[in-house]
Amino acid sequence: MAAMLRIVSPGFAVLLLAVLAVPAPAQQETQTPPIPRSPAIQSLVGVESPIISERYILMPGDRLLVTVTGSVTYSYDSWVTYEGKVMITLPAAMSRIFGDAPGDNRDGEIVDAVRVSGLTMAHAQDTLAAAMRRYLRDAEVKLTLLGLRSGIIFITGEVQYPGAYNASSVERVSQLVAKAGGLSPLGSRSRINVIRAGRLHSIADIGRFEAVGDLMANPFVESGDVIYVPPVEGLVTVKGAVFGRGGYRLRTSALTTEKERVSEGIYELEPGDRVFDMIRKAGGITPWADLANSYVERIVMGGKGARKRLPVDLHAIMFQYDTTNNLLLMNSDILVVPPVNTLVYVQGEVQSPGSFLYTPNLKASDYIGQAAGPTHYADMRSGYVYRNQTRISLRDDPVIEAGDRVVVPRISLRWWQDYLQILSAIGIPVASVVISLYALSR
Repeated sequence: MAAMLRIVSPGFAVLLLAVLAVPAPAQQETQTPPIPRSPAIQSLVGVESPIISERYILMPGDRLLVTVTGSVTYSYDSWVTYEGKVMITLPAAMSRIFGDAPGDNRDGEIVDAVRVSGLTMAHAQDTLAAAMRRYLRDAEVKLTLLGLRSGIIFITGEVQYPGAYNASSVERVSQLVAKAGGLSPLGSRSRINVIRAGRLHSIADIGRFEAVGDLMANPFVESGDVIYVPPVEGLVTVKGAVFGRGGYRLRTSALTTEKERVSEGIYELEPGDRVFDMIRKAGGITPWADLANSYVERIVMGGKGARKRLPVDLHAIMFQYDTTNNLLLMNSDILVVPPVNTLVYVQGEVQSPGSFLYTPNLKASDYIGQAAGPTHYADMRSGYVYRNQTRISLRDDPVIEAGDRVVVPRISLRWWQDYLQILSAIGIPVASVVISLYALSR
């Protein structure tokens, strides 16, 4: 075939091109010109939503499937080059006819390159189609994105492992921070600078993104971006009956029962943060939180490290929208949300004194039963429940509340048992002495 093309006249070559432009029947597939083969997609990078051609900006490194339709239909894959161009490739037989690429290459021949960097895919299609019509009069072009570009992102500041990282065009700031090992203990979650082309492009707020899912607070990155994580401007400790979360959580401890677990963590203080804002950052309150007795510990100016306690009514803040209790927090404040006491204590003359998990609507006798019942010396008539510095008699078997102490005292006098014990303790030694003297006298 190659030898024939080299000896045909120019007029015959034009006729042959017209024949090639007519779609061939399926049974004559061997007579169609060889065209570039469409690539098989091996794998795709995960994206959070379908990429829209009218919005996606092409840059060097993107991989495209170029589909050409018209008098000749074929497709080929091409990269956006480092210069931002896409190659125009013709089928091998056609390129030989134009005399641009001698030889037999069944993958097609590159005849031109068109700049598409910085264009949307939709705009790049029109640009490539206009260039393609210099070779195929009625050509139309469709671009399909096969591979996403990978660029270099620089991460600096308060992260565990600053440096340069590969990133695709669909990754966000939070993903790059995670690649760098996450924030350091002093890294700001709310003021992460995204620097692009030497200028501040945007400020990422990972805390807001994690709290309310605001994607605008977690922008996409581009190749060459510098992500700078500044240190925090203030810190607040939150401890007690909160769930705890975020990069500054220090520890979670378990007390006697699982429902009494408390958390302690250090969270970033942003300008204007109040009590409710910090509760939200700490993951919210637990069901066993004592809302009415919460407080803020604040350093006294000139007090040599001494702190004063500012009471906070979380119930009023959260359910009554009371702004007067929603204090404006300061650096180094400690917000304490104490847990309610979820235990009932049984002590005194019972078989197994100790603490027991509070269950609503149970009476004093129920908890004494959990303590294996009273001993032989229990004085049930004198027993009482100690609640808020008040004694409540056990005679009416009162309903117990969380934190109560059920006290079963020892009986004051049982004369016949006491005398029996005294006689038992004294009589046996006296009898032994009398028997010994009697034996010696004989």
